[in-house]
Amino acid sequence: MLRPYSTGFLMAFVAACGDPGPSRLQQREGGAAPEKPVAEVQKPVGAESPAAPGATDPGQPTSPPPPSEQAEIRLALREGSNYRVTTIGNVRFGSLVQPTGFAREERLSLKDCEGEGFTRACTLEHRYVNFEAEPPGGKFLTTDEDAVKQLVTSHKVLATGDRPGATTVTGPKAQAESKPGLALADAHRLFCIRFPDQAIGVGAKWRSKCQMRTGGVIDTRDVLWELKKLERDPDTGLRAEVAYIGEYTSPGAKTPLEGVVRGTLLFFVDSGEPHLLREEFTTQTDKASTYVTHTTLAYQFAKLVPGPDGKEVAVRTDGKPFPETPTINQQPAGEATPATGEAKEPAKRENAGKAAAEPAKAEPAGG
Repeated sequence: MLRPYSTGFLMAFVAACGDPGPSRLQQREGGAAPEKPVAEVQKPVGAESPAAPGATDPGQPTSPPPPSEQAEIRLALREGSNYRVTTIGNVRFGSLVQPTGFAREERLSLKDCEGEGFTRACTLEHRYVNFEAEPPGGKFLTTDEDAVKQLVTSHKVLATGDRPGATTVTGPKAQAESKPGLALADAHRLFCIRFPDQAIGVGAKWRSKCQMRTGGVIDTRDVLWELKKLERDPDTGLRAEVAYIGEYTSPGAKTPLEGVVRGTLLFFVDSGEPHLLREEFTTQTDKASTYVTHTTLAYQFAKLVPGPDGKEVAVRTDGKPFPETPTINQQPAGEATPATGEAKEPAKRENAGKAAAEPAKAEPAGG
């Protein structure tokens, strides 16, 4: 959990989306990482079955079969979709007891979509929007973020999550041609989410190798995925819980940092959209090193849609509103005030009288 922190952006996210709370991964014993590097996504382990026919709308996945059978799990990739991804993270450096908390907001957009089913592809565009970190340790994180915050990156993404080709980088020359900017050419901007290109059932496993920007550098994740759950919910439809674990490496000051990464993705299968991704990883310069960095991350995906007033509003990626956060520190019902409960009648009558006695004021021009 983050320490109490006064920054408006961080607290606004927690109020809107809820504190991610302890990760399920922190309650689960970590497994061993794959022993050797593997190729890009392989066929899932387990029985195969023909994929279901494509939907009439190429961006809308076919409604999957019951959870006891197999389902197509893939990204819908709807043309013109805009997403807000908010990250709440904690980083514990070395022997420090207290972690450093941070919050990041990013924007993803899809355009130039074509194709159907697992071969559907769009151009994914990524922008940084906001970042805040707790002092004093957070100044290092802020410095890393400032190095690329004005850059816009884009690459093709398939319905499987695969990135065919390099990532293009545009923006101020000083940032685009810097070492951190040039390194973005290897970055996967959809958080290395990956699915097999066929229908799968619970217990199916597949492997992937992917790179993304974490901690100011481009890291590499060589992981084994597994479909843990398929659950039918009357409100959200079919939902999938997908977990991964594997080797994590990133550049270090002198030698590469190595460690283990594990995560859990909650995915709306009917909508073809990611909902929440929780991840944690540890790194150290070598296996004998006592200096270990531990990081936990919670990524919340939201879709940005036009609101009643024409401005963008954030909803869940399945199109439903986020649940309202209960008001805290409420007064007892008998002591309610106009801000927290029913207005007191004497105050209402007094205000009404004052309004009637005052002359009407003209509205300013253009108001």
